[in-house]
Amino acid sequence: SRSLPGGANAQFMKMLLALEQEEDIGGWVRNRLDSGERIMGMGHAVYKTMDPRARFLKEMGARLGKKTGMERWPELSRQIEKAGLEAFAGKGKTDIQPNVDFYSASLYYAMGIPIDLFSPLFALSRVAGWAAHVIEEQYADAAPKPALYRPKSSYIGDYCGPDECSFVPMDER
Repeated sequence: SRSLPGGANAQFMKMLLALEQEEDIGGWVRNRLDSGERIMGMGHAVYKTMDPRARFLKEMGARLGKKTGMERWPELSRQIEKAGLEAFAGKGKTDIQPNVDFYSASLYYAMGIPIDLFSPLFALSRVAGWAAHVIEEQYADAAPKPALYRPKSSYIGDYCGPDECSFVPMDER
């Protein structure tokens, strides 16, 4: 089964937890990339610079970390970011930068949100936009799909128009 796109922040947090005692973050990042593995939360299909949401979350996570005594997670994230950027630059890939999942993971964790809820939070925050995309694409003669369009969907229902819809109680259907 395919996980929700937001699964990356849960995977990133699990990676942070596994690296809690790692002393050579730079070496770990280089080894991971050299073996063809990914660094969760690095890279974006559209942004070729740091995701602006990640920049905001980075600062927010640092402030929350200080307030909650969980400075380790934002600091570890910064170390991974620094090592990742250096490693990618060494491979000529300067367009791979942190995305929103990179810093949202440690922020959610510092807020006490269980890791299993990271993906549902990701999806919940995007449902209105996803629905709007589907409606626009199907009924408003929208332009072709943009580069980033998730989740992959195909609306198969009937559209009754903005003024023609009526609610039918479940027991009357």
